[in-house]
Amino acid sequence: EDRSKRSRSSTSFHAHSQILNICAPMLASLFESNEDRSVKVASITDVSPDIFRHLLFYVYGGRVPKEDLKAHAKSIINAADKYSIVNLKLEAEAVYVKETDITMDNAIDNLLYADAKNLALLKEAVMDFLAENTEEASEKISFSDVPGHVMKDLMVAFSRKEKTKQGNQDGNNNFTIIMRVSELRKKLDEKGLNVDCSRETMIEALKSSDIPGYLCM
Repeated sequence: EDRSKRSRSSTSFHAHSQILNICAPMLASLFESNEDRSVKVASITDVSPDIFRHLLFYVYGGRVPKEDLKAHAKSIINAADKYSIVNLKLEAEAVYVKETDITMDNAIDNLLYADAKNLALLKEAVMDFLAENTEEASEKISFSDVPGHVMKDLMVAFSRKEKTKQGNQDGNNNFTIIMRVSELRKKLDEKGLNVDCSRETMIEALKSSDIPGYLCM
């Protein structure tokens, strides 16, 4: 009986429609008006109350404590991605990358997750790991489930590794295809452009914005 009661229980959150419309339009779009009241309600079943509380607090200008970001990074990424809370998603991604050791056992899982959720920073971390451990990875890792389009990111990681060894003295200072994701995001943010996209899309956006010194390959 107690278990049944708990399963039927729910947690309510209150928010202002104006704030959601401005800061979280995807979330705002879920609400429907009751017939007899002006209050708008929505039922959210795919995010736990604790994670949703962090999401809503962030929308209102709060900060998610670092320990909570560490403990629930993936859940926060998933929720922030679903409801397009971009800055929170990127913060959680950065923490996840910092706190996760990429290994032969988890490299492909992390790569597929990064590709599915558009996590360019995590994808870059996995590609760097593979580039640094090419021989072992070729023996121990199956790439059969990896989408073909991610191979370009792997080639970039190899190129970055080689250019780092050479001191990047290739005489081609006007163009780069090996810029780090964090640098690309910074440039996009300075231009007021979308930073929640793949590395290739970021380069395309920078090229389209007519910034000198960028080449889309």
